[in-house]
This record gives sequence, structure tokens and C-alpha cells, in this order.
Amino acid sequence: MAGDPWHSRRSELAEQVLGTLAHGPAQALSLFAPRRAGKTEFLVQDLAPHAEAKGHRVIYASFWQAPLSPLAVLLHALEKSRERGGLADRIRTSAWKMAPKLKLSAPVPGTGTGAEAEIDLTRLKGEPPTNLLLHLDDLLGQVSGNRRPTILLLDEVQELARSRGNASLVAALRTSLDKRRDGLRAVFTGSSRAGLAAMFSNREAPFFHFATPIDLPALGKPFVDHLLAVFRRTSGRTLDRDGMLGAFDRLHRNPYFFRLLVQTMLHDPDHTVRSALDHVRERIAAELGYPDAWLALTPIQRETARALARGASRPFSRVFRVALGAALGEAAPSAARVQAALRRLERLGIVDTARGEWEIADVEFGGWIAAGEEG
Repeated sequence: MAGDPWHSRRSELAEQVLGTLAHGPAQALSLFAPRRAGKTEFLVQDLAPHAEAKGHRVIYASFWQAPLSPLAVLLHALEKSRERGGLADRIRTSAWKMAPKLKLSAPVPGTGTGAEAEIDLTRLKGEPPTNLLLHLDDLLGQVSGNRRPTILLLDEVQELARSRGNASLVAALRTSLDKRRDGLRAVFTGSSRAGLAAMFSNREAPFFHFATPIDLPALGKPFVDHLLAVFRRTSGRTLDRDGMLGAFDRLHRNPYFFRLLVQTMLHDPDHTVRSALDHVRERIAAELGYPDAWLALTPIQRETARALARGASRPFSRVFRVALGAALGEAAPSAARVQAALRRLERLGIVDTARGEWEIADVEFGGWIAAGEEG
């Protein structure tokens, strides 16, 4: 939240993104960063308050592991945005946590009544009803800005591309945004390059070339210095800067992971940087479910992932397939078998090809695999 002392502000980036949206040629941006790299924190704690200070209404919706349908997520976010206060107020009061039922602010088209309706969000699964897609369009019209565009922050939007059942929702959302180019601007974020490509680079997709792609810039020494300063104020102790910079690099400059490291050392003064790093890596593996994800793979999927994690490339080449067969204790698998394994790993979010070659999507998971932590 805004009062979080551990948060390292990205004011310049927030100003740049808002300027591009509000005054530049782009109606939408697609922002990529791996999971736990600070996308949501940037949206909620930097971009949203900066935009609200400039007079924009800001609406946030996350599609990551949503217990309900994406349509329910959007309807809930749009309805709640009509309440008094800013985004931070709604988050503080947990207003964005969805109740089973939602009373809509206006009559739903096609219901046959002129009265306000109440819908059961838990039943919005599968193909979205046409009348609620029309209501979604109506709500977007109501929140569309007049003097300044409303900023929609749609987090982990690649989840919409995972199911064909979301196709009508995605198409309806594109149409609604197209109709209100002056009143609605959007930031779409994703933690999967392949997922974002499916949304914005596929010629058959409704959002083809709709958003200008940008990456969330990696944090550097100022971020580390900020956390070390907060640690010093909180604990009265000083951590070795060079050692912590090295740990930041070993954690792939991931802000969430590094924050865990600093807080581990805050709560246990006996930790060295090395022991805290080992502890945090064990915690990351447990929190992100690395062991369970690994055990759910077939032998050929595991060995394919292991080879990529250890730096092998060109998975369809004979050299790769012979080595893969040796690891499996069998003859070299066919290119078709390797492709099937890769496609399954891609659907699970373990690998992607967004940078032109097959690689492990989560570098920390890749390091965990390469180190043999999976046993």
C-alpha cells in the first residue's frame, strides 16, 4: 500500500506510462514481467496513485487464478469502481474481494425487467451470457472518462487466452474499448510472453496489435539501497551492501525474492547472507510449488525441462534427442515426442519461446531444476 515503507517507488516510470497513455498515441500498453517481479505493486502503488492525482479514474482487475469467471472479475471491478474513494481505499477495505452475489447498478439487458438485478457470480462459468456482455459494455460506457480517460489496469491478462470459452468476452472487451478510444485507456500485464503473444500478436486474436508492448524495467542498486536503509531504520543493524548486491543478482534481481531475503535477516539476526539465501530459496520453491509441479510431469517432460535448464538448446536436433534418450534410458525420442513434451510444458507455463528459442520461463525454477533440487 501507499504507506508501505518497504516499497521502492517507481515515480519516473509511472509518469512515463501515464504520459504515454493519456497524451501519446497508444490507447493500450501490454506490460511484461515474470511472476513476483513487481508488476502488481507497480500498478497499484505507483501508477494508480499517480494517475488518480492527475484526475483519472483507475480500475484494477486481476485474472490470476480467479476463483470465478473473467467476466465476473471485470463486472465486480467495474461495479466497485463506482463507489467513493480511490483504488487504494477499495483495496484497504477489501472491497475487491468478491462476494458470491453482486447487485448490479443498472438493469441488465435481456432480463425482461427494468429493475436492478442481482447476479450470482459463482455461476458465471463457461461461455459468457450475451446479456451480461451487453451489461459489461454499458458499465464501460458509464466509467469512461469525459475530461480525462479512465485507466483500466488488467493484470495477468494472458489467463484470458487459456480458454476458448473466453473468446466472446475478449472480443466484446475489444469492441467496447474501440468505441471509447478517448475515454478508456488500458494497461494489460502478463507474466507469460507466450500468453501475451497469444493475446496481442496472433493475427486471429481480437486484440491483434491493439497494445504497444513494453517490459517492466529491472530494478537495480537504488532498490537494494532503499531496502537496506529501511532495514537499518527498523533494526538498528547494517547489512553488508556488497554481499546483498551479490544476493540480489543470485535471486535474478527479483524484488519479491530479495524482499523475502531482507525480511528473513530482519527476523533472525543469526542468519548470514548465505544462510538466509538458502532459506529463501527453499521458501520460494515451496511457495511457488516447484516440487509439486515437477512431480506432475512425465519422465520425458522432466528430462526435456532439465536439459533446457542446464543450457541445452535446439531441442529437435539429433544431439539433443540422443542425450534426452540417454537420460531416459531409451533410444532417441522422435522430434514429435519432444514437441509434445514442450507443448505440455508451455501450457503449464514452465517453458516458452517468446524470445525465439525454447527456454525455462521462470529463471528461479530453472536454477532449482539445474541444481538437482528436485531429487
